[in-house]
Amino acid sequence: MGMAATQARLLSITARMSDNEHSGQAVSYAKIRLADQTEQANKDYLEALKATKLTVLTGFDGADEIYTDISYALMTGYNTVANNAQYVVTDKKGQVLVTQKQAAAFIAGNGDFNVFLSRLGYTQANITVKNNGAGSDEEKALAYQAIHEAWDQYLTSVDLHVEDEEHGLDFGYTSFSITPFDGYPTYTLTDLATGEQTTKALNYEGTNKEQRDFYDYATALTEAFYGMSDSTSVLKSAAVPENVGYINYLKNLFQKMASCGFYVEDDEKHTLKDNAWFEEQLRLGNLQLEYFSAVERGFVATSIDSDKCIQEVTDEREIALVEQDYRNKLAKLEAKDNKYDLELKKLDTEHNALQTEYQVMKEIVNKNVESSFKVFNG
Repeated sequence: MGMAATQARLLSITARMSDNEHSGQAVSYAKIRLADQTEQANKDYLEALKATKLTVLTGFDGADEIYTDISYALMTGYNTVANNAQYVVTDKKGQVLVTQKQAAAFIAGNGDFNVFLSRLGYTQANITVKNNGAGSDEEKALAYQAIHEAWDQYLTSVDLHVEDEEHGLDFGYTSFSITPFDGYPTYTLTDLATGEQTTKALNYEGTNKEQRDFYDYATALTEAFYGMSDSTSVLKSAAVPENVGYINYLKNLFQKMASCGFYVEDDEKHTLKDNAWFEEQLRLGNLQLEYFSAVERGFVATSIDSDKCIQEVTDEREIALVEQDYRNKLAKLEAKDNKYDLELKKLDTEHNALQTEYQVMKEIVNKNVESSFKVFNG
C-alpha cells in the first residue's frame, strides 16, 4: 500500500473512531436519562400507593356498613345517603349547583313553586278528584272543603277577605284558570244568591315564607280541582304517600335556589357525571356541601372531613391500575436499557477493531516515513 493510500486510510479510521466515540457518549447519556426515568417511575409508584378516594355511607348489610364512591348524583339525590339527610352542593359564593332540568324548571316558574314542581312532574296537591271529572259527591265535597280551608288559611295570614264574611272566601267557584307559567291565578266566582258571576285574581300579597307556602298550597289544590286543563292529572301528586317526601325534597331545593341563587355546569363537558372531577373540586374547596337540618329549618354547612357519612379510604382500584402502569413502564425502560447495552457492546467491538487497525496503519506510515528519510539522506 502506498504512503498516500496508507495516510488516507489512517485519516478514515481516525474519523470513524471519533464518530464511534461520539455515538458511545450519546448512548451513555441516554442510559443516564433512562436511569433518571426509572427513578422517577419508582417515586411516582410509591406516591401512587398512597391513593385514596372519598366514599359515602349508602346503606347496611346486616351490621356491615355499605359505602359507595362519592358522586354529585349520590350526594344530591333523594334518600341516597344512609342518614336520610338532604344535601346540596354549592360554590364558594353559596350558589347551588343544580342540573339543567332543575334550572330550567326554576326559570320557567319565575318564583312560582307550583310551576317548578310541575316542570319536574309533581304537584303538592293531595286531591284525587276534579270538579268536572270522576269521583263521588262525598270525595268532591271533601276536596271542596280542603280548598276552602287552604285559601282561608292564606287569606287570614295576610289579613284579607274576599266575598265571604265568615270565612273570607265564597264557595261559589265555577271555574279556574291560570296563564301557563306567567301571572296569578284567576277565578270565576258565582254569587250563590243571585247567580251573578265575577272574575277575580288572587294575587300573592304575603311577606314571609309561611304565607307563601299557604298561597302555593291553596293554588295547587285549586288548580288540581278546578283546572280547565287535564295537565295536573298527569303529575305525581301528594295524594300518594310515597310522593310526599320527594315533594318536600324539591321544596327545600327550590327555597335554597331562591334564597342563594344557583348555577349549572356545562352539559357538554358532562362534569356532573364526572366523579373524579367532582371529588377533586370537593378536595380543593371549590365545591362545598350543605345538608338540610330539621332543627335549623334550613341547610347548614358540612365538609368531607367532618361529615360522618363520608370517609376516605384506600383506592384499591386506582392502586391496581397504577401497579399495572408501573410494570408496563419498567418493562419498556428495561427493553430500552437492553437495547442501549447491545449498542454499546457493538460500538465497543467496533472501537477495538478500529483501534487495532489504527495501530497497524500508524506503524506502516512510520516505516514509510523512515524509508523516505533514508532515501533522501543516502
